[in-house]
Formats: sequence, structure tokens, C-alpha cells
Amino acid sequence: MKLDLIQFTSNAAIMMSMMLIPNIAVSVGADLTQVGAIGCVYGLCLFISSYLFSKAADAWNIKRLMVIGLACSTIAYFLQVFASDPLSLGLARGFLGICVGMYPAAMIMQVHGMKRSIGKFISFGSLGWAAGFFGAGVIGVVSDYHIIFTASALIMVVSFVVALTLPDVSVPRIPVRYLSLDTVRANWAIYLSFMLRHTGATAIWTIFPLYMVDLRANALWIGIVYAINPLMQFFTMRRLDNMDMAKIVRYGYLISAIAFLSFIPPTIFYYMVPGMILVALSWSFLYVGSTELLLRTNRDKAAAAGLITSVVSLSSVIGSLIGGVVSHNFGFTSVFLVASSLSFIGFLISVRYS
Repeated sequence: MKLDLIQFTSNAAIMMSMMLIPNIAVSVGADLTQVGAIGCVYGLCLFISSYLFSKAADAWNIKRLMVIGLACSTIAYFLQVFASDPLSLGLARGFLGICVGMYPAAMIMQVHGMKRSIGKFISFGSLGWAAGFFGAGVIGVVSDYHIIFTASALIMVVSFVVALTLPDVSVPRIPVRYLSLDTVRANWAIYLSFMLRHTGATAIWTIFPLYMVDLRANALWIGIVYAINPLMQFFTMRRLDNMDMAKIVRYGYLISAIAFLSFIPPTIFYYMVPGMILVALSWSFLYVGSTELLLRTNRDKAAAAGLITSVVSLSSVIGSLIGGVVSHNFGFTSVFLVASSLSFIGFLISVRYS
């Protein structure tokens, strides 16, 4: 229960702080390209941090690493309150990216060491996403956007305090070469196809709140529509144990391609709901399936599974730029077409090489 609570609260803080970043960026003077750049900075810092600390989780004390990461993240969330222009917001998001990348691999190893279900554990992260999205929507309607950052910091305090009470779990420790790319080379097909799909998804999420505003949604409705995705993930992920993960992953790519195309026709925001349900199914299949495959087939389990976070963050760098630049020059619809195409390419790679 303690691990589930940490997973829930830490992910609630991430998504509460993230959902309305495009709107907040515009409110402090950013254009669409700068909105993409702010997302890019966050993703790049998260990529570097998660790469290094995923490897560290194979060699360091995992509880200590988790506690330090959660403590630093608490501070980073609060510092966002002081962002008053695109530059300061970008710097605050970059520092947060460094902190958020410190603890996910350690958490996965804690769960693996306790021989608990990875799918059920990850599902509480999705439940946290739903709470974060809905909370951000409510705060965005009734108060100033910057209150969202304070709320995120307070939620992270809960994660930090609970982590202090966790037992030390004994897992195999192995020597770590931080600059080695052996793990990446051994699992390149999983990482590359996952990166392509999530690059497209991030391109969409970069502009999605602004697209929703164009479809006459306020902040509360944006939060409600966003929350549908992780709520569906919560129930889906808990039912994926003992399935053929290779097939599950392939289905995830195909469903993603269809889901992203479904966002094009809507003329009002509540038509987005079916697409969000498909996105939830696809992400559940891809995240749980890919993580399980990496844990089963690699000796350096923390690095292999933790690098999924690095792939997600690298995708955020590329996807944020694509979302900002493509929408600025060709409109929102073009972003959905690009995302769907990238997911289908990921499917082809998965079928051919995984």
C-alpha cells in the first residue's frame, strides 16, 4: 500500500503540474514555438537524469535514491510558482525534469524486489494522472494557475514522507558503466518503436489543451477529458498479468495510430472522449508490456526498465518541438496526422524486430 500511495501521489503531482503548462506558457507571453521549446527543455533534462539514475539504481541503495529524488522534486515543483516569463518557466521546468528523473527506476526495483505485480503498481500511477488532471482542471477554473504548482509540491511532500517509512529491499547489485550503451543496443527495437509512438503522443499533448480551448472547453472540462485516459489505464493495466506481452505491445501501436486519427473530426470538445479511451488502452498495452519484456530479458533490470523513462523524456524533447512547430505552421490537424504515422512505423518495427 505504501508503494502504491507513492506511485499515486508522485504521478498526480507530475500531471497536475504538467497539464496546463501550454496555457500557462501562453499567459506569460510564449508563442506556440516557445510552448514547444519549454516542453523540450523539460524532456531533455528528464532524459539525461533518468538515463543516469536508471543505471544508478542497479548499483546504489534504492530506498535512499528514491527518498532523495522525491525530496528534490518537492522543491522543484514549488520553484515553478516564481516563473513569470517564458525563460523562467523553461528553467523551472528543466530543473523539475532533472529531479523527476531520479526516482522511477528505484521504485520499479523496489516493486520487483518485493515480487509484486508490475502492472498493478503502474496502474496506480495512471490513477494519479487522473487525479492530477482533474485537480488541475478544478484549480484552473476557481483560482490562479500558479496555485497548481503549490498543490503539486504539497502532494509530493506526502510521497516523500511515506517513502521514509519503506523497508530496505534486497535486490542484486551489479557494477555499472554509466556511459555504456550495451543495454540500449540489446533492446533497441523496443526503445525505438516506443520512442516513435511517444514522440507523436507528446506532439499532441503539447498543443492539446489549446486545441480543446478552440473546441470551447474551459479548464475544468480539459481536466475531465484528460482524466478519462488514466482512469481507463488504471482498470486496463491491472488485467494484463500473464499475457503474451509481445502481442500486447503490437496491439498498442495499432490502437495508438487509430486513436490519434480520431482526434481530427471533432467540432466540440466532448467528441474527444472515444479517442481518449483508445489512447488509454494503447498506453496500457505499451507501457506495461514493454516494461515486463525488459525486466524478463535483461540482467541490468533497473537500467533496462528505467530507460523507458529516458525514452519517454527523449520523445518529449522531439515531440514538443514537432507539436509546437507543426501546429504553428500547419495547424493542429497536422499534428494528429504526424502522430498517427509515427505510431504505425513503431508497429512495423515491433513486428519485424521484437
